[in-house]
Amino acid sequence: MGVLIGACAQGASTTDTGAGVDTSQNGTDPTPTPTATSSSSGNGGSGGGTPTKPTADDNAKAPTLASITPNTATVGSVGPTVVLNGDNFVARTVVQLDGAPLTTTFVSATELRATIPTQSLAALATLHVSVGTSPPGGGASAALDFTVVNPGPAITTLAPLGVIAGSPDVAIAITGDGFVSAATVTVQGKLVKSTYMDGQNIKATIPAAQLASSGTLDVIVQNPAPGGGVSMPLSFTVSNPAVQLTTVAPTAALVNSAATTVTLTGNGFVTASSALFNGTPIATTFIDNRTLTAVVPSSALTAVGDFPVAVKNPPPGGGVSMPLSFRVQYGAPSVTNVVPATITAGAGATNVTISGTSFYPASQVFFNGTATATTFVSSASLTATLSAAQVATAGAITVSVVTPTPGGGTSNMASINVQNPAPVLTTLAPASVVMGSPDTLLTVTGSGFTSTSLVQLNGANYPTTYVSGTQLKATLPQAQLASPGSLTITVFTPTPGGGTSAAKVLPIGCNTAGVDVALGALGTVTTLNTNFAAAPLYTRLDGGLCSATLETTTQPGRYYVVQNTAGVPVTLSAWAVCPDVSGQDDAVLTFYHQGSPPTTDTQRQQCWDIVSEGDYGAAGTFPSPESGTSHWCPGLTKANGGGIGLSACDRAVVFIQPYSMTSSAYLPPPQIKFKAE
Repeated sequence: MGVLIGACAQGASTTDTGAGVDTSQNGTDPTPTPTATSSSSGNGGSGGGTPTKPTADDNAKAPTLASITPNTATVGSVGPTVVLNGDNFVARTVVQLDGAPLTTTFVSATELRATIPTQSLAALATLHVSVGTSPPGGGASAALDFTVVNPGPAITTLAPLGVIAGSPDVAIAITGDGFVSAATVTVQGKLVKSTYMDGQNIKATIPAAQLASSGTLDVIVQNPAPGGGVSMPLSFTVSNPAVQLTTVAPTAALVNSAATTVTLTGNGFVTASSALFNGTPIATTFIDNRTLTAVVPSSALTAVGDFPVAVKNPPPGGGVSMPLSFRVQYGAPSVTNVVPATITAGAGATNVTISGTSFYPASQVFFNGTATATTFVSSASLTATLSAAQVATAGAITVSVVTPTPGGGTSNMASINVQNPAPVLTTLAPASVVMGSPDTLLTVTGSGFTSTSLVQLNGANYPTTYVSGTQLKATLPQAQLASPGSLTITVFTPTPGGGTSAAKVLPIGCNTAGVDVALGALGTVTTLNTNFAAAPLYTRLDGGLCSATLETTTQPGRYYVVQNTAGVPVTLSAWAVCPDVSGQDDAVLTFYHQGSPPTTDTQRQQCWDIVSEGDYGAAGTFPSPESGTSHWCPGLTKANGGGIGLSACDRAVVFIQPYSMTSSAYLPPPQIKFKAE
């Protein structure tokens, strides 16, 4: 009789799992379990049947398993169909999982296929996969591992997607797939607290420390090995808050000033906040979320105007605040000094230097409230020019500096005193006035005269006509000219400045036309040479009283018109000088109380009472005080009672005639003298 070992039909696509092959995991060849068959002849009946003819693979070789594809599956997944590659596979070769046969598909002697049961993937595990071929021949392969691993996690959403920088701890819900209970959550590489909800949901908490500043945080879920891994990150955004600027202090700075520190207050400030001045970032210091300080550089303060100041928070989030205005303005000008502080009226156009503080190219000088062309020298100096018209007359000129807005303003007032010059009197025309003249026009010449200058007579102001800075005119009234003497003439110019000139004396004297001798002051003696040799000839007067008979002889004679210019009544004394001690100088002397010499003999006889011929003459009592040795030397003097009284400017004619021009005994006197007494 014969024995059959697990025979089955050749070419079958599946193999019965009850083939009787040992599928233990020890890697030894499976031991066929023999099955008794009838040895009798016939169709399998026992006892005398004939054995079945073996097929071609009845004596199969032991199979070998080289690889399983895939060789892993994730926990909880649907069992995959795996491809087993190896050798010596036959139709009855069976795939076994941890010793349990699986429905196997024979593909070829080198390839089998089978499906891992889903229930085998419920938990992490290492499963053993082998193949076995039942006898005859055959055996079991060595086992290969099939690993049930954790899935790779995937994140699809975060809720919320972000918060504002500076927020406290924030809870986030992570939604995705492939989460396992041992999954962990990291935020920007740092492990955070998390709670597994199910395979699609985890909750986690991001601590406040990671929310202090803006940025993008990577959120990752990690499943542990075996398998597992990390998810692709999703971004959690920590945004800078929208920023609000409420105040800037100070709100202004002076143009061209040094760098200025400002304090900015508002809301939503972060460490990365930056202040913007006129759109340009400036150095900024974070104090807290409501306060910043910033430095406006001097280079930003070179022009006046209102400039925007804003605060910018960088992305994410952030943005630029609504701006506030910062004013760069002019300083208020101040005047400390003006040069010159005093100007002489009529000096002409005059340059003025104004010293002070906070002057700018836009600053302008005002004289008496009127803008004047101004030259900027420095922040402490300006120049401007006073016109000739502005300094033509005396008075105070106010000086101020005006700087336009923004800022600026009008300075304090300074003053320039336009002063009248001190008058100088040089000449008078006429240089003298005849007593008794009618109203007389006086022309005063000098310098420093102004339209307010006045001519003064003896210190009293008189109506004056201004001609120029060098000439004035005034009328001398007749009443001032009625008496002899003099007028003190001065020029007075009122304040400011001005003053009274040095005086000039205007004599009020006599009309000296035709006068031979001006007596001058009391006591003054005038001596003249008689020079009879060149004198005209006249019928000689007889000595004694006037109206006497004229002698028939002619002798030379001299008529002298004498005027009292002493300014007071005087007695005119006149006498001959007879120094010749060797003879008897002899002459006659008489007065005519009139202004001009007589022209006829009759007039000549009308002399003033006495005709003197010395102490031996007819009168016998009128000798000359300088008679010398002569008894005939005439003299009509106050001392001998022969003087004639003259009022101011009164005239008298003195006539002297020698006794003889030929006598050696009676010589003509060489000189005559006149004296006011």
